Formats: sequence, structure tokens, C-alpha cells
Amino acid sequence: MVILVVLVLAACGPSGGTPDARNGSHPDARVTIDAIRETDAGNPPDAAPDAGVGKYRHTITIDGTNDFALGDTFATTSASYTAYVTWDDTDLFLGYQGPDLDPAAPNTDTKWVFAYLDVDPGAATGEAQSETYNTQRATFPTGFGAEYYVRWKCDASFATIEMADGAGGWTTIAGAVTNGHAGDFVELSIPTEAFGGPSVAVIGVETWMINEQATVEGTYAGLYPTNFTDGYYPDLALTAYLRADFLAPNAPNDPANRRP
Repeated sequence: MVILVVLVLAACGPSGGTPDARNGSHPDARVTIDAIRETDAGNPPDAAPDAGVGKYRHTITIDGTNDFALGDTFATTSASYTAYVTWDDTDLFLGYQGPDLDPAAPNTDTKWVFAYLDVDPGAATGEAQSETYNTQRATFPTGFGAEYYVRWKCDASFATIEMADGAGGWTTIAGAVTNGHAGDFVELSIPTEAFGGPSVAVIGVETWMINEQATVEGTYAGLYPTNFTDGYYPDLALTAYLRADFLAPNAPNDPANRRP
């Protein structure tokens, strides 16, 4: 099964080229509704999702064109950014739209979209905190523990899915993310088999963005407008996440899916 994850955006610039502790080719990663807006940044089509019997399904074509439905659309903590989450029988789909997603924007080599995944929300398993980027990290809300996260770098240089190692570290899973990008919009698909396959019926999804550049670090564009206040946080307290139920008929942005 493929999962499309919406990423989180960072508001800061490069950290001066410090290499990633786990991979010398990566940047510094040292170990860091309530309401849908009436007019969202992405202007997604009003088309209904794919038909399903008792289960919400919407397949996204990963080509850089925004074909998320209104039911997949989420306002964020930043007025100029919109997040998207949906799924079908094999994939989780994530998307983000906003100024820093455009590779022509300043300092895109230090800005990121993140989507953390909890394969058993409410079970008190998984990591309680995100990976640290430069001096920023996040602590997850009650009931959320991350086993995986997806990251996309805003200069469009790469996207990966990371798996928790059970000791506070993260390991890259090769080839698990497909992404499409155009202008200020990015979309990703993650096969559900990468995090448990058909046996996973419910997952928690937490997304936001960061800028890891030294002296101008920041966190922004978090899923749900009241999740947090944009700004710099050495330890950001996240307050809400999406409970994605692959067996339910309701759309992703149904208020009943917000937790806790």
C-alpha cells in the first residue's frame, strides 16, 4: 500500500553546510480543521474522490499538478501555506503549497517539509520527539509516537523516508518516496508497505516545516491552524495530529479525525 505524506516547511536558511551526522551528502540533521480556509493556496479541484465502498479513497497522480480534493485540504499555522493528505489502497499521499516550496525562494537549501507517521496511534509506542535539525526539534502530542518520517528539502534536491531505530536515531529507507514538484507545490506518495502494508488500518500523521539556517531558525506551516504558533523552538510542543483511518468513509479533513 502506498502512503502520500504532506510535508512540513521550515522558515530558516542554511546552517553553514554542516554535514548530516548520518549521511555526508545531506545537510545538517544532527539529532532536529480547525477549519479549511474558504480559499486555499492550492485551489485544488472540487472533484469527488474515487468511489469506494465504505472507505474513503482518492488516488493522486504524482506529476506536480495539484489534484487533491477539498476533503484532502488542510489549513496550517501559516496563512500562506496549505497542507494536503489523502490515501488509496496502496499509498499515502502528502502535499504542501506555499512560497518556500518554490526552489527560486531564498535559502531553500535549509528549509524542509516534514511528515511524521505513527503506525499505531494511541498505543504509546514510537519516538516521543522528532529528529533535531540544527537546534530545533518537536515533541509530539499525547497519543502520538513516530515510527517513520518523510522529509522533502525545499530546493527539490531530495526526499526520503526515515525509520526510527528504537534508540533515538533514524535510518533512511531507500526508494520509498515518489515526489512531484512544480512552482510552489510539492506532492509525495509513500507506499503503505513501507510502514506495515495492508495490516495497518489507522495511522497518525503530523506535518510541519522548518528553516534550519543558523541565526534565523524557525518552525511554521504546521498541520491544523492552532497546532502551534510559528517561531523558533528548541523543543516545540505539538498539540494536534491527524488520525487517518483507512477503513472509514469520512474525508481526511473531517473534524472527527483530529487528535487528541
